[in-house]
Amino acid sequence: MKKFLFSLLLFGIASTIKSQDSLAYYIQQFLTEDSLIHEEMRLNRDGLLMPVRGLIQTFTHRNFNNLPGPYREKGNHRWGDYGVALSPLAATWIMKACGVKSRSTTRRMLTANGMALGMTVGLTQLLKSTVTEERPDGSNNNSFPSMHASLAFMGATVLSREYGHISPWITIGGYTAATGTQMLRIGHNAHWMNDIFMGAGIGVVSTHLAYFLTDKIIGEKGIRRMSLSSSELAQLQAWNYRPSGFRLVSGTETNARSLDVADFAESANTSLDLTDIKLRSSASITAGFEAEWFLTDNLFLSAIGRYTMSQAKLQFPTDDISAWGEQIHIYHGDLAAGWVYPIAKDMRFGVRTLWGVRYNEGVTFRRVAEGMQLGDPLLRIKSQLRPEGGAGIVIDMLQSHNQTVGFSIDYLHTFNTRFLANRWVIASSWKAMF
Repeated sequence: MKKFLFSLLLFGIASTIKSQDSLAYYIQQFLTEDSLIHEEMRLNRDGLLMPVRGLIQTFTHRNFNNLPGPYREKGNHRWGDYGVALSPLAATWIMKACGVKSRSTTRRMLTANGMALGMTVGLTQLLKSTVTEERPDGSNNNSFPSMHASLAFMGATVLSREYGHISPWITIGGYTAATGTQMLRIGHNAHWMNDIFMGAGIGVVSTHLAYFLTDKIIGEKGIRRMSLSSSELAQLQAWNYRPSGFRLVSGTETNARSLDVADFAESANTSLDLTDIKLRSSASITAGFEAEWFLTDNLFLSAIGRYTMSQAKLQFPTDDISAWGEQIHIYHGDLAAGWVYPIAKDMRFGVRTLWGVRYNEGVTFRRVAEGMQLGDPLLRIKSQLRPEGGAGIVIDMLQSHNQTVGFSIDYLHTFNTRFLANRWVIASSWKAMF
């Protein structure tokens, strides 16, 4: 046993030395302008999980989307939502017009942006005309995928590629606007959850592919040469030690999506028997921020705040009654403690445990009255503040000297409730390192 423990210790020391040697070599690569050009010209695969998430939800949400239970039309917010969706792309060109140096020359930027826009709009519109999915509010049959989400994430990716090297907050700002666009489209009952996730995937992947193809056509002359300063190199080296920072998280939260309402709801109509009525819900969109502080090279603490929104319907045992679809709003506040270890020159893997509170807003489901009018209340789900806890894994990948992209999977259990008590959170993240 002692020999085994001693061997394990030697392996850990050797792995650490190897990791640090690998990091030193990685930093040396960043010292040259040629290596930065090569890094810029490679095909960026950061957004590949987004369309996969959209496809999975398209298949798993099919039954939910087709359940009876319409959503109310909340007016035409399309053009206002486009304003938010297009703000990252507009910010990119405003900065360019004001003389802020982008990563690309004007020729490369025009070519890549035009190609990204063409692929994003073309593929989104092709799927809309092929799938013909009805919107939640019933206004038309071109719900899948969301054009707003496609354009928003295309613009956020363009903004990050052109100006993310100046400050990671530019990247975080762009993807915050894109995630906000997804929230708006769900909040306005204009899309299903799978629509907005597939749209995001199309926007990100199309943009990275457009830049890759542009560089194949124009070559490296379209990329502005740059080198890292001594302070930027020092920050890059700190990646292996204590990469504290602030991150945007955006993803999906899911659970067992069919629940007996008698376990947690109350009747708003004395003639309504809650027996055999089920609450059916979609996977949720979730977004928030994490402040991360490293105590040592491997141990960290985090403060986490997230907002979650999902769509919900009531399923009745008979067809003589139906209810309007509603949205469920949940807020999480957690503290996390975790451990990470570098598994590659530009990648860290870790585990963490989370403890905090969850608050869900109350929601009232109302009858669909004659003429599709809003009828009497049927049942209520009360607001609740409950403790929660859980655990998960985190993966962080170095994107530049001051930012990372990441991925996390967490399991959370909410205590003293039977309303959506067990949740899985799958999220992407963009982190600004301090």
